[in-house]
Amino acid sequence: MSRYRVFSMLAYGAAALVGVGLLSATSIPGAVAVGLPFALAAGADRFINRDAEPDDRLRSFAIYALGAVGGLLVLAIFGSRLGWWAFAAPVVGFGVAALFDYYRPPEKYEPADPHRYGASPPVTQR
Repeated sequence: MSRYRVFSMLAYGAAALVGVGLLSATSIPGAVAVGLPFALAAGADRFINRDAEPDDRLRSFAIYALGAVGGLLVLAIFGSRLGWWAFAAPVVGFGVAALFDYYRPPEKYEPADPHRYGASPPVTQR
């Protein structure tokens, strides 16, 4: 796993923990408690992790955004049934996203026509 993906994972994990802390310590809405730290983590990932490929940063953002939305959906749908455990929903959403990111690394880009981008055409013999 590249160090850029590890940093993204740590930034979004810290955002999930801060979101849980905000949910348990304050009475602000769940979307704000999870969305604000997530936005700060996305900014940190963009500016601190600037040497990473933009596609990798966007991939990390998309994966962890889906995890945050999934955690918020669990919080909204099952919040009354889960009781106190509902505060752990953002961490569970992050955990599922982190497992997906770890076990499904990004695929290497290969152009559809490699000769179009500067590679020499195949040599034919007569």
